[in-house]
Amino acid sequence: MYSDKNIVNLLTSLLIAKGIKKAVVCPGSRNIPIISNLRTVKEIECISVIDERSAAFYALGVSLATGTPTIVCVTSGSAFLNTLPAIAEAHYRQVPIILISADRPQEWIERNDGQTMVQCGPTYGLFNSEVDVNDISNGEAENYSSLLINNALNAALRDNRGPVHINIHLHEPLFDFNKTSLPEKKDIEFLQAEKVLPYRAMEIIKDFILSERKIIVIGQLPYHDEEIDMIVKELKMYYIVMCEQLSTASAEPIDAIVDIFEDNSAIENIDMVLSLGNTLVSKNTKRYLRTKKISSLWEINDNGIIHDTFMSQTGIIDCSCKLFLKALLRLTKENYKEKQTEKTGNADNEISQDILKTHWDKAITHIEMCIDDYVPVYSQMLAIRCFEQSLEDMEYESEVHYANSMEIRIGCLYSPHYIWCNRGVNGIEGSVSTAAGFSLTTSSMVFCITGDLSFFYDQNALWNNHLKGNFRVMILNNNCGGIFSQLKGLNIPDGIMKYVEGRHTATAKGICEQNDIGYMAVRDEEELRISMAHFLIEKTNRPIVLEVFTSPDDDRQAFVGLKKMINLKSASNLNGNLNCSKELEHYAS
Repeated sequence: MYSDKNIVNLLTSLLIAKGIKKAVVCPGSRNIPIISNLRTVKEIECISVIDERSAAFYALGVSLATGTPTIVCVTSGSAFLNTLPAIAEAHYRQVPIILISADRPQEWIERNDGQTMVQCGPTYGLFNSEVDVNDISNGEAENYSSLLINNALNAALRDNRGPVHINIHLHEPLFDFNKTSLPEKKDIEFLQAEKVLPYRAMEIIKDFILSERKIIVIGQLPYHDEEIDMIVKELKMYYIVMCEQLSTASAEPIDAIVDIFEDNSAIENIDMVLSLGNTLVSKNTKRYLRTKKISSLWEINDNGIIHDTFMSQTGIIDCSCKLFLKALLRLTKENYKEKQTEKTGNADNEISQDILKTHWDKAITHIEMCIDDYVPVYSQMLAIRCFEQSLEDMEYESEVHYANSMEIRIGCLYSPHYIWCNRGVNGIEGSVSTAAGFSLTTSSMVFCITGDLSFFYDQNALWNNHLKGNFRVMILNNNCGGIFSQLKGLNIPDGIMKYVEGRHTATAKGICEQNDIGYMAVRDEEELRISMAHFLIEKTNRPIVLEVFTSPDDDRQAFVGLKKMINLKSASNLNGNLNCSKELEHYAS
């Protein structure tokens, strides 16, 4: 049986009509009619998460894994506010989430009655669409409510447009379930036309191809696309492509590379830059491009928003990154064949490299060789190195989520695969919940590499009976926020520093025991290698946590050691033309 609330039944009918398959639901009283309907219909699978903040990150993870909008349903009052960190992340990463919040009757809002705060509007522009609807009383009201909900759901279904919010005011009584069927769907269909690059965009691509000094920069992309991996790999034969594992598996540790490249190339002017995707982890890349004189810089995205990240923007091209990159690669190949045929009559000659790209390729080779050869002391760096090297030997499919702070920076040094990371707003919260939600929608192994502060802040992610044995968490616990001690120029008394770092003595053992989670602790290199094998291979029905205890001093020393190796090998590997004093100074900020 369905709720007697007409608006709830209309909403349910439209969710089914739009093909929405997954919902994360949170306990409450005001939202019981919505939860009951979602659990009754066979078309929508429900996941129960008690903590609204964690639940919204779960929904983010599900959306990332499926590439489709996911519902998160909450009750009235502060429950709605608790979802906003994840909503902000989804907004800046353009990941679709459908937030459905139950609300008190409009006539009682802000009248000192229980849970009667304003829930629609004060959300900092985080929603692509936000609608406020009441229960249906007549045909005109039904038509209008249908229009509003259709608009919101269509907004969620558009490519990479971010979250939407449907706020529903419900009167008591709430718990009458006497309807035998849902209303006939009133689906106002939304068709997105096939996008084709306009003539002007094609001319810009041709200008880029013909430019002498040119760079492609690709920031974080919302989803992993193996076709983009292949396109970027081919484009690197022709151009400098600055990208991280948050955009493509075909990436290098650009934060370290850029300093080598900058010192060696000594070029002040860049003719043209193409910028795609969202944020970069690398501060060095952003600093480098902001300090250069760039004659032309075009941003490519499909939301039409001008970001001007590098403070040199010429214009914006409204299209998907994949569409643009495919066109760029096609025209590049055509132009190369034409030039080679004109010169030699043969289109199969080796690709010629300009001086700028030659410097870039040398810097890549040098940094990658140093990273391969360097074995850090027992530290967070060694733990991630051991994890990534061991994971390469596994024969199963896997997905890896890194938390913010030091973890994502070290991950970008060692990862040969695409990395999932909440870099929309760069917060430490929700990383474990996002990965946990992701794990519920796939048979692949899902790993989350997180620091101690991030984990303890998000420990409710493990308070969930839905979790399976394909979810694994590695906690790098140095009893503080170690990244803060590596901030360049920070020199404050220890009595103040302990507050900045958030020092603690907590462990995850008790949390794991109370949530039926497997637990292993590591305190030295030998234990690390033994436990890593169990962490990666052991088959269980519930998640496993591997807690790696390190010291902040050893973690810092690991970076210092890599820096020294880079400096030591610079002269011999790059003909003595490098001054590599800055490679990793910016990793800590």
